[in-house]
Amino acid sequence: MNLIFRLFWMLISARFGARRGVLDEGRLTFRCWPTDLDFNMHMTNSRYASFMDLSRVEMMIRNGAWKRVRAAGLYPVLGSYSIRFRRPIRPFRRFDVMARVVSWDERWIYIEHKMIVGGGEVAAICLVKTTFLGKEGRVPTDKLIAIMGYSGPKPPFPDSLTKKDALDAALKA
Repeated sequence: MNLIFRLFWMLISARFGARRGVLDEGRLTFRCWPTDLDFNMHMTNSRYASFMDLSRVEMMIRNGAWKRVRAAGLYPVLGSYSIRFRRPIRPFRRFDVMARVVSWDERWIYIEHKMIVGGGEVAAICLVKTTFLGKEGRVPTDKLIAIMGYSGPKPPFPDSLTKKDALDAALKA
């Protein structure tokens, strides 16, 4: 990870920040530095994924899930992510990275990320499909949700996730 100082800052702020629920939205604020740029002088596309990684970990630390899944010997892995770039993030521009659990099925947890620039404009939106593995392999999602400490109802499964699953199936090698 080449965002080491941002990682340390995120870990400190997440540790001492307000607690959240498993389904609550997380938000981190960053600034686009010259080291985040590509040749077109806007944030390089690979950096979006790195900031989203930070926001997922921060979300799990603040809602207490990270401590619980690590205590259970589990670790997260991504199945896929689908991103739509809408606007560039220019040098020195502040932006927010938002993360929230949208829903889950028997195998995957679906997380939505938004990169927001000044005035609330969406620079990028992304749907991530993730699961957790342990010694015996993939952990069933119902068991994982219970480990994370959530006992409420499952959020509705929106049409966008069904379409994402269809795209993932089409791309399967």
